[in-house]
Amino acid sequence: MSPTAALLAGLVAGIAIAMQVGAVSLLLIETAVTAGPRVGVAAGMGVATADLGFAAIAAGAGGAAGAALSGHEADIRIVAAVALSAIALHGLARERRRRSNAEPHAAAAGTAGAHYLRFLAITSVNPLTIASFAAVAAALSLGGPLAVAAFAAGVGAASAAWHCALTLAAGHAGRWMTPRIRRGLAIGGRLVVLAIAARLALGG
Repeated sequence: MSPTAALLAGLVAGIAIAMQVGAVSLLLIETAVTAGPRVGVAAGMGVATADLGFAAIAAGAGGAAGAALSGHEADIRIVAAVALSAIALHGLARERRRRSNAEPHAAAAGTAGAHYLRFLAITSVNPLTIASFAAVAAALSLGGPLAVAAFAAGVGAASAAWHCALTLAAGHAGRWMTPRIRRGLAIGGRLVVLAIAARLALGG
């Protein structure tokens, strides 16, 4: 495959995977709403960086990545479910402490850099992401290192563009929300993440 074709394939794969509404997307929207568009974009770039890294690994390994993950689908789902459950329960416990102490729902704590690293870590511990890119890469015949680099670059660019647009929209919308709505969004988002984790654990 030529580098140009690989780049286009990466753009398509990146936007298709990034646009899937999942646990990370919900957490990203909540962060952008509560902390504002600047922090939200930084968090989104953390997700995009992880997508770029996973795409590079999957494309470089080719069919070997898919073969290594083949037969471990149940284990991947369990690991993802545990990681997502821990994130959701931590967030719910934080909201409960705020409510018990009668604290207003404040913006998500931390700098833009801290949220970048947080979402880089959250996405990196989700094995479903690399499984998705491994499946795409295994179906393609990328060939040489230039095609591999072009595919990964396409994925990274598409993921960055989508998550930038998503967090900017959510961040600006959050400026019009009351603290009560923000609290409800935070709690509701964590409950949905728990539901996603339960579905994964049950093999859904």
